[in-house]
Amino acid sequence: MKGGKLLLAVAVVGALAGCGMGWTRPDVTHAEGERDIFACKQQALQMYPVEMVQTTVGSGYQTPAQTMCNTYGGQTDCTTYGGNYVPPATTTQDENLNSRNIAFSECMESLGYKWKW
Repeated sequence: MKGGKLLLAVAVVGALAGCGMGWTRPDVTHAEGERDIFACKQQALQMYPVEMVQTTVGSGYQTPAQTMCNTYGGQTDCTTYGGNYVPPATTTQDENLNSRNIAFSECMESLGYKWKW
């Protein structure tokens, strides 16, 4: 899910930028916090590696057939153009993103960090 990835990115950027939102623990330096974030991200990635999967969105459909007729003199010729099958759309997403985000959060909490909005 892109939303989870965006939330994680905002959380990490917020924590590193010191904008008041992010993972906080009063007894650590900025450098220690960065180290812990990196370590937790690595641990979560090892537990839940990126697994891109293609999924189908919706269903395919058949376009309607169309008949075109032309009349020349007293004769009419018609040609029917068959409808075409339009396959369903697909999307590619990281199947492990949500689990990886949860593992990252659990790691940070196990180190004594709290999420601050």
